[in-house]
Amino acid sequence: MLEVVRNPARAADALGHGQAVELFHDAYRHIVSSTSALEAYRRFFTDLAAEPTRPALFHCTTGKDRTGWAAAAALLLLGVDEEDVFADYLLANRDLLPAFQGLFEQFTAAGGDPEILKPVLGVDPSYLHAALDEMRRHFGSIHGYFSDGLGLDAQAQGELRAALTRSEPHP
Repeated sequence: MLEVVRNPARAADALGHGQAVELFHDAYRHIVSSTSALEAYRRFFTDLAAEPTRPALFHCTTGKDRTGWAAAAALLLLGVDEEDVFADYLLANRDLLPAFQGLFEQFTAAGGDPEILKPVLGVDPSYLHAALDEMRRHFGSIHGYFSDGLGLDAQAQGELRAALTRSEPHP
């Protein structure tokens, strides 16, 4: 990806005309329903529910895609309104895009259109919509995702909810 960003013409060919957005729609669907993702999220949420692993901080390189889905799924499981989940998800643009200002400037100086990079370096509500559509198509609801997709029964989901809402002492 870095090579594409360094070459504005290549970036335009690979990411322009809505291609980047479509790539992310596919990626978010994969995050929700692929076998490897389901196994990884099952481990993640099982570990998160286990007392010895808390408090916990979870992140990835930019903390917006895989981490964004993990945060959205957890919030939805807790009963947070979908509108609020989207508001939280979209904070990535406010908090993350300014960190890439230098990259945007270099790309622009090399003749690139910085708008091509925004779908890659930021988030778009349509990404999370793609994930939620995939979740509903395969599992019906967030509870179906956790039970049928991740294999966490009602008791395990309850333990996860309790773990995420319980106030624990800080060292």
